[in-house]
Amino acid sequence: MTSPDPDTPGAETSRVTRAVVGVVVGIAIFACVGVVGYVAVVAVGVQGWADAYDPADPGTTAAEPTEESTAVGRETGLDASDEAYRQRSGTPESDAEAARSVPAVQAALDPVADGSAVDGAEVVAALADAGFEDVQVTGPTTPLGDPATTVGVGVAVPGGCVYGAVTPDAVTLDAGGPIADGGCLEMPTH
Repeated sequence: MTSPDPDTPGAETSRVTRAVVGVVVGIAIFACVGVVGYVAVVAVGVQGWADAYDPADPGTTAAEPTEESTAVGRETGLDASDEAYRQRSGTPESDAEAARSVPAVQAALDPVADGSAVDGAEVVAALADAGFEDVQVTGPTTPLGDPATTVGVGVAVPGGCVYGAVTPDAVTLDAGGPIADGGCLEMPTH
């Protein structure tokens, strides 16, 4: 075959057409390779991220589930990461030091639980009278807006926190480290 004469009418158009078609095909191939590569990288990244939070897979770096994280009403797996701010930090030594303050906090709050309605100001005043300065209490309403019959309380003490609840008839307390987002008392909702 002989090559077409460049002086032949239409020869110039075919060169331009071939050049345009070549550019379009090249861009299409480049786009396909890019999309396939992007999808592959995202798939590998998401799988690696999900595996890191899968407590069922022993080969991952996920923390072992604790009794609290698997209790009824608690989320596990990726949903548990939403609750991480509520987790208490501390060591056995610091928790034991905080526990030594439980009797003093209990003694300050027992008179408040006299069978009458309890409010946060009364709880704060009783603890201030006993010498506790850093005190947190829950508000006068529940997260749903109903009047609260229980006052949540958190008291900063050496070694961590004493935390619990005051109802009209009882005081329940525990000791441990502060929660991850700071303070002794977790927010009721967010």
